[in-house]
Amino acid sequence: MIIPLFVQVSVVAQDNQRTIFWNAGTHNAWERDFAYSPLLYQGASFGFTLGYASVGEKKTDEVYLHFSRIPMQNAFDASMVGTHAQVMTYTFYKAAWLPEKFTLGWSNNNALSLRNFQDAQNFNPRFDFHTSFGPAVRYETFFGKTEQWRFSSQAHWQVIGFLFSASYVTSPPDPFLHEQSTFNAFWQSIRLFQPFQQQDLGILNQLFYQLSNGNEIGVGYRFNYTHLESAQRSQRSIGHYFFQLNFQL
Repeated sequence: MIIPLFVQVSVVAQDNQRTIFWNAGTHNAWERDFAYSPLLYQGASFGFTLGYASVGEKKTDEVYLHFSRIPMQNAFDASMVGTHAQVMTYTFYKAAWLPEKFTLGWSNNNALSLRNFQDAQNFNPRFDFHTSFGPAVRYETFFGKTEQWRFSSQAHWQVIGFLFSASYVTSPPDPFLHEQSTFNAFWQSIRLFQPFQQQDLGILNQLFYQLSNGNEIGVGYRFNYTHLESAQRSQRSIGHYFFQLNFQL
């Protein structure tokens, strides 16, 4: 019984199309931390993404690792450096009642934002981290004489999770300023990520051309917006124009 089961699992795994990919391009960002200033900081820099995708007959899994470090300024030329790290996952499922080119699923976002304000003293660094889950939808189509072109567009909206952020007046959250264990301070610092109070949403558009060896080259645009309400309010958005290489495994 064990051997046939193993063979069946191996066949299913081989049917999945597995891809690793890398992209790089410009990141245009704006950010606002109301605990420090109501002014908007914005700037542009270079960022990159590493990722993995597994595409099966009924299910698609994707993992994206984003990183960028962006110098920003406000209207009065005050400077801030924003460092953003993000692990984003998508799981899409095909359903008989859906149009052929659409899939539905869910997404998970794990995002860290560090903000260093040039003119601040003990106020640095400001930060927030959130882990959130929500629905996702994807549209994908192929075209060309041999369907060598592929266009996809997918969107997510995070609706529930938790967040961990700096306090209103110091970098560490308030519970870390009291004499207690780190474990207790951490759990007291966690806040619920609630629909319509916190927001994390985004869209990813991509266009690829398949080469004769099965790999792909393409271009794309990713936009992500985050609005967090905790000890203070923070907002940010990032637009990423990129060139991407996909390698079949």
